[in-house]
Amino acid sequence: MLNHTPLKWHYAHVDAAEDRELAKRAAAGDRAASLRFFQTYHVSVFRYTSSLVASPEDAEDLAAEAIVEAHTMLGSYRAGSSLRTWVHRIAFHTYTHWKRRQRRHVRLDDDVCDAHSPFAAVDEAEALTRAIARLPETLSQPFVLSQINELSMEEVGFILGIPPGTVKSRLHYARAQLRELLDPPMELTNVQQPIDSRRTH
Repeated sequence: MLNHTPLKWHYAHVDAAEDRELAKRAAAGDRAASLRFFQTYHVSVFRYTSSLVASPEDAEDLAAEAIVEAHTMLGSYRAGSSLRTWVHRIAFHTYTHWKRRQRRHVRLDDDVCDAHSPFAAVDEAEALTRAIARLPETLSQPFVLSQINELSMEEVGFILGIPPGTVKSRLHYARAQLRELLDPPMELTNVQQPIDSRRTH
């Protein structure tokens, strides 16, 4: 049975010079730099993919695929954005490619989505997970990146390829729809996603 204890995650700020140095060293085969890269970004990427797919196994597979791909591409990183933003953009493309391979949209099981199911009586974090799964992707992705992964409007815009103003507008609509889906309503600013703590190391 999965452990859904909410895990608070905060990104430790790394400046542009540190980003370039870490990418350069890891790309050159420095094992310590590579380990630091995986440890720094895996939890964030897994939190993101966990909010996009229903299966924890699929989320872990996507996160692993994205972080490995990002590692192999570190030689192409040019610090035009933060390394964190660059990694999340790769994770976003990994997800979109994965989804195109699926025969249908990934959704939560009917029993979980059913508001009358006994499984609906869970904590707020899991209720939010189900509500996010019911949003259109144009709203769920900006919400997850901004409010769960704590990226700036500019970073979210870069990852999704939309202007920061559009990100702000979509966040407004995402919050409005989530408030309608959640009963009772909960605070929707910088929320944290429940993840399997056994998968974060």
